[in-house]
Amino acid sequence: MPSLALKLVILYLIGLSSSRRLTFGPPDYDLREAEISVRLLQVYRHNATFAKLHQEAFGGSPRVKRPIDCPIIPPSSVVPTSVHRVRPGDVQVVAALGDSLTAGRGSNGGIIGLLVDYRGLSWSIGGDLYADDYNTLPNILRRYNPALYGASSGTGDRNSKGAGLNVAETGAESRDLSEQADILISRLQSDPNVNFEEDWKVITVFIGGNDLCHYCEDKAEYTVVRYAANVMSTLDKLHAALPRTFINLVEVLNVEIAQELADNLLCDVIHRYVCNCAANPASPAALEELVKVKDGYQQAMRSLVSSGRYDTRNDFTVVLQPFYKNTYLPRTANGDIDYSYFASDCFHHSEKGQEATGEALWNNMVEPVGAKREAWSPGEEIECPKEESPFLYTSKNSNTYSPKMRLVAV
Repeated sequence: MPSLALKLVILYLIGLSSSRRLTFGPPDYDLREAEISVRLLQVYRHNATFAKLHQEAFGGSPRVKRPIDCPIIPPSSVVPTSVHRVRPGDVQVVAALGDSLTAGRGSNGGIIGLLVDYRGLSWSIGGDLYADDYNTLPNILRRYNPALYGASSGTGDRNSKGAGLNVAETGAESRDLSEQADILISRLQSDPNVNFEEDWKVITVFIGGNDLCHYCEDKAEYTVVRYAANVMSTLDKLHAALPRTFINLVEVLNVEIAQELADNLLCDVIHRYVCNCAANPASPAALEELVKVKDGYQQAMRSLVSSGRYDTRNDFTVVLQPFYKNTYLPRTANGDIDYSYFASDCFHHSEKGQEATGEALWNNMVEPVGAKREAWSPGEEIECPKEESPFLYTSKNSNTYSPKMRLVAV
């Protein structure tokens, strides 16, 4: 007999398959989500042992609280007019575009949580918990400016009360990014809590995983050229509309890790819906082709940013943050995959994984262009800005960097 946890996932997938075309790929979570949620919750509420079973199935090393012991660099004495002179404390607004990883899908709540976007836990835009307890990018920035605005809280879609300026959408692909930019620009222009012209804004853009997960189904749609064009048109739109803006462009992750993650029946079933092209490639050659496309996505973003296309104004820039380039699977001391960084589907980030990604993003932001880490590993040091070099690094201010300026939290 299948375990209760497996029964719940099967029920979840039956609900999904009855509401969408019967092909593998990222599910359309919007369709009949409320009905599916009710059905799963009915099962959950009538099984007192669910929590224990889930902990046994998906347990791992607990999240260790990591307070950041960095010297507090004060904001600029006068609000800067140049993006190359922005300190962490000068940032007034945070926002994010992307897919389920930015929406926080499944980051809490076990199997039931796979139906929920935990936006308040998102690595780049989540604002739940306190800065000393949970190191998302907004919570780290709040150490320098407690009045930071825009972070997400709680759960829900991008139109929920707590969404803040997180317009990411579960299931989104690069072709959806331009619409997200339109929504974000509108919110920034109309929000009474945002001084559109004067506030410095940090916007994190992360997309491409779902493009790769669909690649084997429609190779003409998910080419490197189309991906690059989709991202470029979005950045062009932000560049044209937004003053005083620092864009984090995060490279797409290495989706081929899905094949190794699906090492049990439960996760294998889910992966057939979440990322079948990577988790179950038709052949070694098919996987090799997918990896080449992924490498092409990453290289296209590097070329786009280094072209100087977004350095035509003094108050706007795009900085490539490459910490995912050579990041693969986190491991325990004995070499096993540390599943505590992943949600119940063995694919999305858990709360612990979201926090680790937030720390990796922060580290890249305070590392100069040309000396940024291109990989993350468990327990690595958290970088601190220093008075001698207090700015968020851009291509134009990175030449002020000296190795002597490097400082890490202790």
